[in-house]
Amino acid sequence: MTRAAAVALLVVAVACRSSRDAKREENRERAKAAAVPGVETAVVGTETVRDSVRAFAVVAADVAPAEVRDAVTQLAQAEAKRRLAEQQVHRLEDLARGAVAPQKELEAARADAATATAEVERARKVLAAVGGDAAAAPALGPGDAWVIAQVAQTDVGAIVPGVEGRFVPEAFAERAFPARVDAAPAYVDPTSRTAPARLRVADPDRLLRPGMTGTASLDVGAARAAVVVPVSAVVYDDAQPVVFVAEGDERYSLRQVRLGVAHGDGIEVASGLEAGARVAITGAASLLSATRLPPEPD
Repeated sequence: MTRAAAVALLVVAVACRSSRDAKREENRERAKAAAVPGVETAVVGTETVRDSVRAFAVVAADVAPAEVRDAVTQLAQAEAKRRLAEQQVHRLEDLARGAVAPQKELEAARADAATATAEVERARKVLAAVGGDAAAAPALGPGDAWVIAQVAQTDVGAIVPGVEGRFVPEAFAERAFPARVDAAPAYVDPTSRTAPARLRVADPDRLLRPGMTGTASLDVGAARAAVVVPVSAVVYDDAQPVVFVAEGDERYSLRQVRLGVAHGDGIEVASGLEAGARVAITGAASLLSATRLPPEPD
């Protein structure tokens, strides 16, 4: 075969391959933009949102977390021990004045009393560190419940009394109970790296029971305007969230987006979508499936 013939064959092969690649890409684009029955759309708008802190939470039987109750118990035991030690000192001092009790026994009793006093001081510091004012919290109203939210240590600074939010128990996943921070975290558990925050939750129907678990969402930071889409508009291409934007003539283009704060039945789109766009809110999963159709055979 001559050199010219070899070059000609190579050119033909490259041209055929380019034609096949173009055909495959055309098929892919056709599949991505294919009309899918049952797709409903809505115009994207803006809403006022705030950042949200989410935390695992438990309905509490008592106003104080277990750590606070343990600290209260330890303080009571230390104070009882100190009272007994002081009574022993007074008794031996009376006996010593009558030359009945030996001085050595009196000195030992005084040492025990000093040790008991130190234990009381340590117990008080522990109680203060874990939020010793919890037991002094105002009484609950007839339609309220206490909930303890375990906040990540990175979010502790944002949780202050008065912050509002919602508690969604697993037992009533379709219902959000209004919540408000009653006491900010007083300490961080070094093992779990979380801090307990006490929430006052409105429960007028008395549905919540001690021990019920769920998720607390607390609104923090300044309010801002944000692009919000219905949750049903967002689907996931592997781990990447995407939405489908209507381009006209029942054609839809895939947009990769970055999500922000969940907002009721909607979710913030931090980037990748502008207000005014029309997105698929029903049938987005079918559109995503269409993008994965194999190319038509050559």
